[in-house]
Amino acid sequence: MKVDTISTATITLSKKTSLVFILIFATIVVIDSTVVDFASYSGAEASFSANIAIFVVFSIIFAASSAVLLNSVKSILTSKSAPRDIRHFQLTIGATLILTIAIILIIIFQMFFLNKYSLLLLRIQIYLSHLSAVAFLSFLVFLFVGWLSSSKTNYVIILYTISFSLACINLLVSLAYIDTYFSNSSLPDVRPYSMTTYVIQIHGLPLTESLSVIFDVISLSSFLLMWITTAIFLSQYRHKMGTIKYYSLMSIPLVYYIFPLQNYFGDVFFNLLQSSPISYSIIYILIFSATKQVGAVLFSLAFWTASALVYDHRIRKFLLTSAIGMAILFGTFEISPLQYHVYPPYGFITQAFIPLGAYLLLVGIFSSVRVISRDSAVRKEFYKSASSQLSLLKTIGVTQMEKELETETKAVYKRSMLSEKEEAQEHHLEEQEIREILRDVLNELYHLKSKKE
Repeated sequence: MKVDTISTATITLSKKTSLVFILIFATIVVIDSTVVDFASYSGAEASFSANIAIFVVFSIIFAASSAVLLNSVKSILTSKSAPRDIRHFQLTIGATLILTIAIILIIIFQMFFLNKYSLLLLRIQIYLSHLSAVAFLSFLVFLFVGWLSSSKTNYVIILYTISFSLACINLLVSLAYIDTYFSNSSLPDVRPYSMTTYVIQIHGLPLTESLSVIFDVISLSSFLLMWITTAIFLSQYRHKMGTIKYYSLMSIPLVYYIFPLQNYFGDVFFNLLQSSPISYSIIYILIFSATKQVGAVLFSLAFWTASALVYDHRIRKFLLTSAIGMAILFGTFEISPLQYHVYPPYGFITQAFIPLGAYLLLVGIFSSVRVISRDSAVRKEFYKSASSQLSLLKTIGVTQMEKELETETKAVYKRSMLSEKEEAQEHHLEEQEIREILRDVLNELYHLKSKKE
């Protein structure tokens, strides 16, 4: 990992550094989202000081990794080739990160010195993280809709558009789901009780149960569409690996994700659950604790592997940025930990990562497309490649180029029309001014003549 400057905490994105970020994120989220379930089923719970220490370590990693990634992306965006259209989103993600770190510091301060933390801080954070992520994803969906409407029918663009739209809706459902639990809490503060106590005492309303089902359905739909898109992207490796091995490896994340949802259709392990509930629950949690993160890592491989197929360093960095964003975004679709608002707030860091993932995904995809649309040498390189991973970027890059040319043409035409109109107005004003001057001169001569007479 190459550090350019310590003061700005910037790294040079490469396949290794991006993979390190993805693995660090996945590890933190898996632990952050399973501690509560494991403690409530097994009864084995660490001390409050140990749990607070874990929360502090996760918070430091979140703050440091977010700052490094944002500074690295900012250094790329300041180049002349980077798009200026989305630089104002830097202010949004920067403000979101600063507010999130401030909330984390307040929570840590309250736990250390007051032996409690305010539930209001969690509510502020979920609104901050979810709504900012929805803003980034909505803009990305808007871009895909524009590319889809301006190009020939491309099934990959359609799948991405629907999947990102569902992810955007899922964020709103997740926000409503978690907020219903917070709003039903009778106590404004969370105090150091055992996690099992919080899990047992919390009760969901019929609305929350409905939102949970909706969340699972939308998550599954978005996952399936993204899985199909990724399979199309990585289809070229089918010939290198062999058809059986390729589909086997691709199917593992899908089966791994869908299997925990089998209780909707009848739990096949119901007898085992009855005979040994604690052992079964612990093994189940340990095995299926990373279903979303495994799928998210698979989705990120579409951009991560594509970065090795291009020679332009700008697009390579933007593709790696997209890979990190994809892994973070689809790995944070987790609603169960934070709803219990235990002490310390496990699940908080998972939710805090959401806007970062959406922002990196937006910047990576849009910046790649803008470079392709404005650089003829890059487009020639893409046309020479038969890789399925580059076909999407080639299509939307050319579409973006056509849209920009159309916009520039309209702007030039508008300016020319305005200049002609302004010249006509100026000419008309000059004639009016001349008439007024002549009228004044004639009036003055007339008055002088009258005085002489």
